[in-house]
Amino acid sequence: MTVRLPTDHRGRTIQGRCVMRRHLSWLVIAMIIAAGLAAPGQAQQPLPIRIAWQPYNAVIFYTARDLKLFERVGLQPEYIRFTAGPPQFAAFRSDSVDVGLFGTAGMVVGASQELDYRNFYIQIASNYADGLVVRPESGITRLQDLRGKRIAFVRGTSAHLGLIKALQRGGLTPADVTMIHMDVTAMAPAFANRDVDAAYSWEPWISRMQEAGGRVLVRSNQVGLNTSDHWVARTAWVQRNPRAVLLMLKAIDLGLEEFRKSPSVAVRATAENLGVTETIAKRIVEINPVISLEQLVDPKFELSLLPGGGAQRMIQEVGDFLLQQGIIRSPIDASKIVEGSYIQAYLRTR
Repeated sequence: MTVRLPTDHRGRTIQGRCVMRRHLSWLVIAMIIAAGLAAPGQAQQPLPIRIAWQPYNAVIFYTARDLKLFERVGLQPEYIRFTAGPPQFAAFRSDSVDVGLFGTAGMVVGASQELDYRNFYIQIASNYADGLVVRPESGITRLQDLRGKRIAFVRGTSAHLGLIKALQRGGLTPADVTMIHMDVTAMAPAFANRDVDAAYSWEPWISRMQEAGGRVLVRSNQVGLNTSDHWVARTAWVQRNPRAVLLMLKAIDLGLEEFRKSPSVAVRATAENLGVTETIAKRIVEINPVISLEQLVDPKFELSLLPGGGAQRMIQEVGDFLLQQGIIRSPIDASKIVEGSYIQAYLRTR
């Protein structure tokens, strides 16, 4: 039996027309917002924004925060710090935060749990900074030497994914090692106390383990893993506050400008926000490739946020891998996570 969808007077299906209307409405909203940001007018009340963040390599965010760029563009930020994904997932689920920072794997795990958010900005390619740190007396000089060793990690993170990739690269499986899940804040003390032989982590924790004598064996980009650090916004919040997310992008843009003029500003901000020395902060800033807003809407860029772009492919690959490994139970559709239109709308205001 053939089922005919209802049509309008032009012969278009009502379903298709609704999809088109939703798409066009977002374009119209984006243009209106862009015009509003670009045009001078009376001073407006600051817009509140609750920003969830974790101590990652967020050098541009730290710069914008320390220079009060969010306040300068008309936002009233509240900063809420997390050290792990599950509490941050709960905050998104209860609508206690509006935007947040995740690693690729963490963002995918949240999406698999039906958290409705959109990835509107990618700050760095984190696979250059995440890595496996080994103790000097562990006897680990190559990936094959991990067999039988105790390795600290944080479940459901990009570092977890990196560890699995590293084991595979060394011809090993998780069954060949002792994987010890722990909070990232406990990792450096466990490493210093020799409770573990190695740890797969990210900055600033890698630098802290290096201070305890650790050596980076491999970085994630060396084991074939592509990951980034992502800013996401709750979809319902954006629909109610479309101007606020573009103001956040404006603050980020100003932070990028300050970084280009003087990287030392980012070094000081990173040191203060992460509680590390400026020497460590300088290493963190230098190891992370900073991404411009223009790159993120360039279809040729490897992490483009445009539909079908590099970010979508990377996120889908990570999601498929996490599903295969049993880390997530439900598949994700990366096309429903990436969102490049917010940056496109902001760039029209320049």
